[in-house]
Amino acid sequence: MRSLYLAHAGMTEPLGRSQVLPYLVSLARAGVEIHIVSFEPAATTEDAIEQTGAFLRREGIRWSPGFRSPAHGLLTKVREASDGVLRGLRIALKERPDIVHARSYLPAAVADVLATSLPRTKLLFDCRGMLGDEYVDVGHWTKDRVEYKLLKQVERRLFRRADGVVVLTKKLAAHLRQAGVFGAKTQVQVIPCCADLDRFSTRENDRAEARASFGISPDRLVCLYSGSLGTFYREDDMAHFFAELRRVRPDALFLALTRDDTTKLRAALSARGVPADAFMTRKIAPEAMGKTLLVGDIGLSFIISSFSKMGSSPTKVAEYFAAGMPAVLNGDIGDQGDLSSEAESAVVVNDFSAASIAAAVSGILPLAEQPFSQRSIKTRASAERHFSLATIGGPRYRALYEALAFGRPLG
Repeated sequence: MRSLYLAHAGMTEPLGRSQVLPYLVSLARAGVEIHIVSFEPAATTEDAIEQTGAFLRREGIRWSPGFRSPAHGLLTKVREASDGVLRGLRIALKERPDIVHARSYLPAAVADVLATSLPRTKLLFDCRGMLGDEYVDVGHWTKDRVEYKLLKQVERRLFRRADGVVVLTKKLAAHLRQAGVFGAKTQVQVIPCCADLDRFSTRENDRAEARASFGISPDRLVCLYSGSLGTFYREDDMAHFFAELRRVRPDALFLALTRDDTTKLRAALSARGVPADAFMTRKIAPEAMGKTLLVGDIGLSFIISSFSKMGSSPTKVAEYFAAGMPAVLNGDIGDQGDLSSEAESAVVVNDFSAASIAAAVSGILPLAEQPFSQRSIKTRASAERHFSLATIGGPRYRALYEALAFGRPLG
């Protein structure tokens, strides 16, 4: 099989390295010939391009990086889409891919043109989530804006036109099927955000070294948050949870691994009476996350509920489990409610009342206070059941590729 993969995300970026390349490497190792067309950030360095290119060459993956503007205007995106069509068409006419695989909306609009131009080439729309509705839910757009209406028109065409669609959650797949948006022959695969479990250590020595590098004593309880802040993330509720945790465990430390501004989170913690020395933040490269997460004892994933979040699968939860860390999360996001069955790895919060937060603290502490060697076995088992790249993400992509390339239904 030959695949032309289009992504507006950059392969040099954290998102590309953690949530694009692992899947493509898995497909390449299964024998799929892959050529990536990506849009790297305008400020990407030559060193970053060369390092990523060298990695992809070792994996037998071809890569044609372009660049995108930091501007988000409609005309800018149209220009970038036009560039993607031209670059992709040159490659597609030469290599004749069996599948044009597009991650998210702008690349899928480009892929639609390419697949329509190439007989027998299948279009795979890797939807990820309802992009226009995310912009509305976060307040960037309203539903009467031309951008929203245009994107919804493109979305409707893609769902009907695509030979295959990937979504992150069963909840979103069920909603879309009920809405009747898919074409008669569209094959739908649910693939949550997975983790390459081999990248995440659960060795006691690595945990001790990671804690020592942060200056954290071996017996201190660490509540950890990893990822973006702002927009959809419940920073006030994180502060509420941590303040309640410190009421029971006064030694607790809040560690935020993020590249975003932590001013709001610091203010929320201070308003709850948390002293400044109980908060620490660090910026960590994606490739270092496998050992860095070992520092934590409790992982937090609190996200604002909205229509678009039925399609969300937070990568951080998979990574918490992979690193031996039980998690506290809200169950109204995507399929996270299903994790209530993972009672030895997760505590699911259904609202953020004082009583629910107190119950979450009471529920997570017995899991977090277990010896690391015991709890990591349980959380890794949860990761294997729900978020393993090797047993879930990779096989589901391969099954969809085979179904599209060979004209047979998914099993």
